[in-house]
Amino acid sequence: MENNQISRIDRYTCKFENPVMEEKYINHLWVNRSKAINFILIIFPIVFLFDSYDLYSRAGFSFNIFGPVIFALITLSFRFVSDEVKSKYHGFFIGTVFASYHSFQMYVMLIVMKDANVTALTPGDLVLFPFLGVAIFTLFPFNLIPSIAFFSFFALTIAPPMFSLPGVTTAHIIFIFLTLVLLVYNKWRGEKSSRSDFAKTVSIDDTKNLMQKTLKRYFGDVLSDKMLSDDGALSGENKWVTLSFTDLSAYSTIIEHMSPKVAVEFLNEYFTAMHDVIEDHGGHILNYIGDCMMVVYGAPEEMDNHENQAIKCAMKMREKLVEMNSKWDESELSRYWSNHGIEKITARTGIHTGSIIAGNIGSERMLQYSAIGDVVNVASRLEQANKEFGTDIAFSKEIYTALTKDLNSEAKSQGSISLKGREGETQVYSI
Repeated sequence: MENNQISRIDRYTCKFENPVMEEKYINHLWVNRSKAINFILIIFPIVFLFDSYDLYSRAGFSFNIFGPVIFALITLSFRFVSDEVKSKYHGFFIGTVFASYHSFQMYVMLIVMKDANVTALTPGDLVLFPFLGVAIFTLFPFNLIPSIAFFSFFALTIAPPMFSLPGVTTAHIIFIFLTLVLLVYNKWRGEKSSRSDFAKTVSIDDTKNLMQKTLKRYFGDVLSDKMLSDDGALSGENKWVTLSFTDLSAYSTIIEHMSPKVAVEFLNEYFTAMHDVIEDHGGHILNYIGDCMMVVYGAPEEMDNHENQAIKCAMKMREKLVEMNSKWDESELSRYWSNHGIEKITARTGIHTGSIIAGNIGSERMLQYSAIGDVVNVASRLEQANKEFGTDIAFSKEIYTALTKDLNSEAKSQGSISLKGREGETQVYSI
C-alpha cells in the first residue's frame, strides 16, 4: 500500500482510513499526553470541589459533598486502568467526565442558584471555564460528528439555565455559542494538521528505519550506527587492534560440483552462523573475500582485551563448525564434498595484533571501511601457515603474550616462519 493511501484522513471523522495508522496515532497521542491527562485527572476534582462549594455558598445552601465526591471518584478511577485501555479510550473517558461534570453544574444552576436568585459570576467560574476549555480542546481527540454532538450538548444545556438567571441577555448566549463553534472549527483544523504532521513523521521514520536496516545488513550494527552518527565520514585513524582471517579448507573442491544456488545457500548459512559468533565476541567483519572472512577486534569501537576475544571467538567458531557438520550430514548436503574425499568442513584462522590505519577507503562515489597496515599481511599469512603446521588456529607471539593465564596455558608453540617484508622469524602459536 502506498504512503498516500496509508496516511489518508477522513474529512468528517478526522480519523486515518488505515486502522493500523489510526492505532499508531492514538498510541502517539497517549505517549505525548499521558502526563498532562494524569495531571488533569488529579487537579480537576480539586477545581470541581472548589467551584461546587462556591456555587452552594453563593446560594446560601449547605455544601452537599455527595455529588462532587462521586465525580472525583469517577475521575480518579481512570488512573487505575491499564495503559492499553487508557491509550485507546482516554478521549472518550475525558469527554464523559467533562459531560458528567457539566450536567451536575447545570443541576446546581437550575435548582439551587435559580431558587436563590443568584446573578453574579464569581472567581470560581472564572477559574473553571478556562480550565475546562483548555482541558477539552487540548486533550480530547477530535472526531467531527461526536465533537459536534458533544459541544451541542454543552450549548443546549448552558442556554436554559443562563436565560433563567437575571441579567443574562441573548448576547451572552450568542457569544458563548459562537465561541464554541469557533473552538470546534479550530480543533478540526488542528486535528487534521496534527495527523498530517504525524503521517509525515511516520513516513520519515519508516524511510530512516529502512535505511538503517539496509545499512546494518551490509555493514553490521556497530559500523552502520557509527556511519549514521558520523555522516558517513569515518576518517582514517590509528588503532591498536587484533585482526583475523578465517578461510574454509578445500573451498574449491567443496563448491565445484554445487549449483550456484546451492553454493550461495551453503555460504550464507555458514557466514550467518559465524557472524553470530563473531558479533557475540565483539568482532566486526570488515570484508568477505570469497569464503574468507576478515575480522577486526577493537575498531571502529574500542575494546579491552581484544587479543583474548579474538582467540575465544576462533575457538567458538571451531566448535560451531562441528555442530554445522552434524546438521549438514543429516540434510545430506555433505554429499557434495564427502564424495570427493572430504569428511567434514574445516576452517583455518590466522590472528595477529598491532597498529593499523582504519577508516573509509575508496573513491568519493564508493567507500569501504577497511584496515591498512602490516597487521593485515601478517594475519593473512598466519592463516596460510596453518597448512604448514597442520593446525586450524595460528597466531603470533604478540597475541600469545597478551593472553590470559587460562588461554596461555592451552597455547602451543609450532615453530617459526619467515614472512616477506619482515625481518627475522615470526613465531607461530596454536590452540
